[in-house]
Amino acid sequence: MTERTIRRRTVIAAGAAGAATAWLAGKAPAYAQGRTTKITYWCWSEHARGANAVYPKFREANPDVEVEIINLNPQEIQDKILVAMATGVGAPDVGLIIESRFPSYPSTGGLADVTEHVAPREGDFSPRLRSRLKYRDRYFGLPYIQNAAVMFYRADYFAEKGYGGPIDTWPEWIEAGKRIRDKGRNIFMNQVSPGAVGFGPLVGYLESAGVQIFDEAGKTVKSNRKGAETLRFYFDLVRTHDISLLVTHNSPEHFVAIKEGRLAALHSGNWGLDRLETEAKADQGKWKVQAWPRWSKDAPAVTGTWGGSVLVIPRANRNQAAALKWANFLSSNVDGQVGLWQNGYGFPTSLKAQQDPRLRQPQSFLGQSMYEASLANREVNYLNLVPDWPRVQIEIGRQMDAMFQGQKTPEQAWSDFEAAMVRQYG
Repeated sequence: MTERTIRRRTVIAAGAAGAATAWLAGKAPAYAQGRTTKITYWCWSEHARGANAVYPKFREANPDVEVEIINLNPQEIQDKILVAMATGVGAPDVGLIIESRFPSYPSTGGLADVTEHVAPREGDFSPRLRSRLKYRDRYFGLPYIQNAAVMFYRADYFAEKGYGGPIDTWPEWIEAGKRIRDKGRNIFMNQVSPGAVGFGPLVGYLESAGVQIFDEAGKTVKSNRKGAETLRFYFDLVRTHDISLLVTHNSPEHFVAIKEGRLAALHSGNWGLDRLETEAKADQGKWKVQAWPRWSKDAPAVTGTWGGSVLVIPRANRNQAAALKWANFLSSNVDGQVGLWQNGYGFPTSLKAQQDPRLRQPQSFLGQSMYEASLANREVNYLNLVPDWPRVQIEIGRQMDAMFQGQKTPEQAWSDFEAAMVRQYG
């Protein structure tokens, strides 16, 4: 999914060890014989690690394609690909696009039409993706991974207050939070983020509540009472119930709060396990994961999202045949999709991969299966997307900042956000 900031650029020279072995055996590898096409793949963080992990399996089936996996800042990728499509130069052969930003790309004319490769396997991914990846009834992106909203939690903090496991509903979560919140030790139940980056976590609340900002035609939903109520709930976790830490997502303060044990729970997409393994390494075995809380005892077992990505092939590149082999492998090969889950925690979009028993294997950091504990028993709801999605994020971020600073009520903040969307989208 995740729109996390990666402050370094790493090039992973995948396949080098295999090539060296071939040379030592007295046989030149395929690329040395002039039979290999070398392509570039732009991705970030856990996606680069996942791609590197599944790359040997890809090479077994495709010895004629060598992939240079380039780890970039996710925002840098989105912007660079847009610029490259406009200028016709500098694009990767395959790029990873944040799913919510994808609707802005097909209309530029800079993406390859991949309909003949995606349409025949529509039955292997959800109807929701079929609509999200299409433009004028043609496919311009390949399904990749999805990220559902989950709650990681400190089992030791929960046990201290008599909670032996997952908490089922939001009312129960709030009551537990009031007991677990420890002002003396500066421990909060979970985190809430303001600003434009706060829209990512807010989406999980909106989607699980069944809120839509836009209808299927891309028009703003007006007088959206449920949207305003959900924003009020988000606000109340911080200002009324005083159980949630208000901290900007992915800020140094956010990472310090995780590392210092100031959060009893971490709201994230399933990719959040990667963050915990990095920032809370010393707390392995203390962290568990649970499904997103339901809104009430009789509410459906649904969650929202935090992230999700799409594979694209810029139209200007000269290696489209090789690029398609790599993109199709990541998108539809069961070993590829499962490997991405095992090494980067991106949940497969392939329905076949979702049935693979390897998804149910435990993650060592948690000591439990993340899939069984947080994803298997939840249906995922999705917002309808519109082009220029960052405009939506920036506007709701402005309104949330005013709300948390006490300049507006949540209801006024939502009303002003809605009015801005009507002016832009109708």
